[in-house]
Amino acid sequence: MAAANLTESLRDEASCPICLDYFTDPVTLDCGHNFCRSCITQTWEGRDTNLPCPQCRKTFQQRNLRTNRKLANVTEMVKKLSESSVRQKEENLCEEHEEKLKLFCEEDQRPICVICRESRDHRYHTVTPIQEAVQEYKNKIQKQLEPLRKELEDLLKLKSSEERKAEELRSQTEIERRRVESDFEEMQRFLTEEKRILLSRLEEEEKKILQRIGENVTRLEEQSSSIKLLISEIEEKSQQPAAELLKVTAQRDF
Repeated sequence: MAAANLTESLRDEASCPICLDYFTDPVTLDCGHNFCRSCITQTWEGRDTNLPCPQCRKTFQQRNLRTNRKLANVTEMVKKLSESSVRQKEENLCEEHEEKLKLFCEEDQRPICVICRESRDHRYHTVTPIQEAVQEYKNKIQKQLEPLRKELEDLLKLKSSEERKAEELRSQTEIERRRVESDFEEMQRFLTEEKRILLSRLEEEEKKILQRIGENVTRLEEQSSSIKLLISEIEEKSQQPAAELLKVTAQRDF
């Protein structure tokens, strides 16, 4: 485990802060920070002065890139070390002894090699062949899986039941929606017909009333004309000489 952490730390030290990959043709700035030549060149593209360091932000008035051959050599060594570590993991080898991991330590709960078995760290621990440990863990996993599978089955049944309820609800809602729309359409037709009938009645009633009013107006006009004629005749008589007026009046009195 310590070796793995060391390898990771070395890899970080051998990685460019810009591209985060292993250094390629590493160069050092005046501030002491290191970068791939191509990375820092691309970062400074379009600048001739006030060239900033991507890490400490210190600026430089001219390009001064010093090739760091030692860092390039260290980077190559870290690459090989990392590749060796990957190979060990792929081949299931002990990181400390590079032996096959054939045993399993019950106390530490991790695979070990035969050399680890004889070391002070594991000498008094319970150790079993790794295949037996794997089979035992598979059995434990199977036992744990059974209730989980049952729980999953129950959940799927419950999910299916809820989905059926949802489908039934959607179906019932659609039926009810259509019924409501039909009822309102019928009501709308009924109200439209009632409106037509009421407006027709109002129109007929209006015609009748207007007709009666027209007849009354005609009759009143006729009466007014008769009265106007009578007034005209009386006014005309009142203009006659006194003798004639008294004679006519006396005749009317008789």
